[in-house]
Amino acid sequence: MNETLERHAMIVSPYTPGNVDAAIGHLERVLSAESANSLFGQTYWRTRVQQVSATRGLLREQRMRLERLMRLLSDAGWVQAFER
Repeated sequence: MNETLERHAMIVSPYTPGNVDAAIGHLERVLSAESANSLFGQTYWRTRVQQVSATRGLLREQRMRLERLMRLLSDAGWVQAFER
């Protein structure tokens, strides 16, 4: 995940440690429920996860949840269903 953030150093997070859990929860719900039916492509969701990941002061559990979302986005089967 750190390599991803280094490549996208321009990404700025609008979130704080106080509201980042809501953003992560939203991404988890959307990506699990709408992956095959989303109007947005993988690039959009990857950018959203990276944006949340750029939040300063993330806890280990929050980083782990975001890493899981990035793995989900990288899963070939998910991407194929997602991009239809």
